[in-house]
Amino acid sequence: MGKRKQFLILIAVIGQILGIILLFVHMTAAIVSFIIYGLACATLFILLIVERMKEKEEENEHDYRDY
Repeated sequence: MGKRKQFLILIAVIGQILGIILLFVHMTAAIVSFIIYGLACATLFILLIVERMKEKEEENEHDYRDY
């Protein structure tokens, strides 16, 4: 999932910079750019939460404290 996270971070950075630039040029394009930025951030957070849940499951499987 590393490549996917890097891609989403790249999209978020480009979307934010493009949105700020487009605020001075074209307002509706800037709004669309900020929506794309928000979606990329939300997707990134969801991926990070899912990854953390999987790590937590693996930790519980390899927990030998109760032997």
